Amino acid sequence: MKTHPQICIGEYIDSYFPAVDGVIVTVQNYAKWMNKNHCECYVATTEAPKDYVDTDPFKVIRYHSVPVPKRPPYRFGVPLLDWGYMTEQHQMYPDLVHAHSPFLAGREALRIAKSRNIPLVASFHSKYYDDILQVTNSRFLSDTAIKLIVDFYNEADYVWTVNQGTAETLREYGYGGDLEIMPNGTDFLMPKDCGKAIEKVNKRFHFTKEDHVILFVGQHIYQKNPVMLLEAAALYKQNGGRFKLLMVGDGYAKADLERMAVQLGLSDVITFAGLERDRATLSSYYLRADVFAFPSIYDNAPLVVREAAMANCPSILVAGTNAAENCVDNDNAFLCENSPESLCGAITRAFTDDDNRKHVGQRASETIAKPWKEIIERVFARYLQIMDEQKKN
Repeated sequence: MKTHPQICIGEYIDSYFPAVDGVIVTVQNYAKWMNKNHCECYVATTEAPKDYVDTDPFKVIRYHSVPVPKRPPYRFGVPLLDWGYMTEQHQMYPDLVHAHSPFLAGREALRIAKSRNIPLVASFHSKYYDDILQVTNSRFLSDTAIKLIVDFYNEADYVWTVNQGTAETLREYGYGGDLEIMPNGTDFLMPKDCGKAIEKVNKRFHFTKEDHVILFVGQHIYQKNPVMLLEAAALYKQNGGRFKLLMVGDGYAKADLERMAVQLGLSDVITFAGLERDRATLSSYYLRADVFAFPSIYDNAPLVVREAAMANCPSILVAGTNAAENCVDNDNAFLCENSPESLCGAITRAFTDDDNRKHVGQRASETIAKPWKEIIERVFARYLQIMDEQKKN
């Protein structure tokens, strides 16, 4: 039973399922747990492909959009040009809107907040400069876009980031206002029969029980440092290491990475599994993996690291990055420098001592992973405080 059924919250995001990334999963869990335990909550986002049907247990309202160049399947939305969306949005009566993007979805949330005189919460999730530079290949355009992004956050009533490192990134962009930290959670679902789930993964990818499995889950884009992972894997193999590397995801760099794997001599140990939308199947991958290698220096508070931790799978991360915040080497993660040689060394350390690796994985589950249900309790409590503060003003 909902604790506050009379309240309505709107979550706004520029891309949603069937695209998959950490921010999309975050928004889905916000809406899911809000609707289940607290209040009405809907998601407003860009249109989906014609063959996709929304099946979420909450309302998803969509508006016209156009593809983002060089970044399929992401899209730019144009809500004000979609009369059907505008009519549907007019019938919603949110008490608070939360923007998970500073672009057109965020601007739409800002428009609604001003027109209804309700608070706007804006979350800063990503290193947008890197994304914009990759699309435009222009530092001038990227700098101009960052100024517009900072302007958006300056107009929000409350600004949230997912960890301290992300907050520092937003400060570096030029934002000087107040910030709050609201961490991410995980929706990891433990299979009823873990042993059977692991056997299924072994059978699908032709792993033996003795194989050490390195797992990567994420967009196959250069920003996430997959080239360094492949180079480190090649070094480890050249040094006599025996392992399997499972790459899960899709992205503009996938074809290049597949060619690179062949050139590096990894054909017999690497599998590109493609995008996996089924959360139960993805959970079985984490359970089977011995380490989760995620050398990204781009991500802020990656959900995949939390998902791995829930499965007692330790992560290999680059020290000093936002992704490695609150991680301690050889305690709840294996840390390395931003080089193939150092990453290879971390893989070697992880696979040299099985008992220690399992201990690090257990520590990761104790210190890194928090279930979304618990996180949303905190989120909703803060929403209530914000709405009360708005009424007093």
